[in-house]
Amino acid sequence: MIANKARWYGMNEQQMKVGLRMTLEQKTKMLKRRWPKAVLIILLVLVVSVIAGSIYQDRSKQAEAIQYPPLGTIVEVEGQQMHVYAQGEGDMTIVLASGHGTENPYVDFYPLHEKLSEQARVVVYDRFGYGWSDQTSVSRDIDTITQELHTLLHESGEKGPYLFVAHSIASLEAIRFAQTHPDEVAGIVLLDAGNPTFYETYETPSKAVQKSMQTLKNTGVLRMLSNIESVADTLLQPEEGYGQHIPESLKKLQLAMFLKNFSNDTVIDEMLLLQSNAKKVIDAGDLGDLPLIWFTSGINQQAIKGWAESQEALAEWSTNNKQMILDSAGHYVHHHEPGIIIEEISNLTKALLQN
Repeated sequence: MIANKARWYGMNEQQMKVGLRMTLEQKTKMLKRRWPKAVLIILLVLVVSVIAGSIYQDRSKQAEAIQYPPLGTIVEVEGQQMHVYAQGEGDMTIVLASGHGTENPYVDFYPLHEKLSEQARVVVYDRFGYGWSDQTSVSRDIDTITQELHTLLHESGEKGPYLFVAHSIASLEAIRFAQTHPDEVAGIVLLDAGNPTFYETYETPSKAVQKSMQTLKNTGVLRMLSNIESVADTLLQPEEGYGQHIPESLKKLQLAMFLKNFSNDTVIDEMLLLQSNAKKVIDAGDLGDLPLIWFTSGINQQAIKGWAESQEALAEWSTNNKQMILDSAGHYVHHHEPGIIIEEISNLTKALLQN
């Protein structure tokens, strides 16, 4: 092959081999010279993209802060701002406590508070890192969270007795509030909320995994992807059936809050302290005969190892207890069976007021 080409170009075979070798060496040197420049260009493109995405994220958050002002009251707690929303009147105050990562508790609890407020005072609060509340660098120790809530309720003028309705990991703050302020709590209703003994050994996602998700938000990647309707629907629907009782008018607010609060440092810290917080609640002992009702997701009983047993064991927290299993409901039971839950809360409220 080389000999044929050498004859074609008027060169002998040896000259052709030397020429090819020199050409290859020149190309190698050229690539070596260009490679650092190529890497530099790629890095510059990435840096510019990250900066542009971060600016896009920050400016969008600023615009949405104006577009979606707080629906309730901003209260100063420990030098920072916490948000509380309240509606309705009555001698019992129902306090709705959201689960981990629920970026906007007002929207999440919409299926409950709109109906419950027709017969009682209903309060929805945003822990630090959620909703319209500030983020905080203060450790998310359960006693700190509970004291912040206690201060928020008193500073906003929301008086007891309180009936706590807690979803998911909010079981910890509801039980801890009852342990530390027993005279102010009339009862607890749990919405597929974990037994502290379950959370004590629960393996949480690593900080690195949670921070990587935060990076996607901070650099505007999630926001850009959310412009795709199917992606936005996925972000707003943690499980099938979620949001079926939320008005369309609130879903844009919900998305804005997701893109603002998702996987922030305060929320990450809360999850990383889950096991130690659960242990502190366990060490403080049971609740005596405090009325305790809990709704269990039938789907979670099948899907999560140990969930069914730990839910049954919630009976050990109070001698005055009742469990209701919602067979077809997912973890967000209040989105699947709000009618049943509202009826039970209403009945409990009436019974507590009669006593």
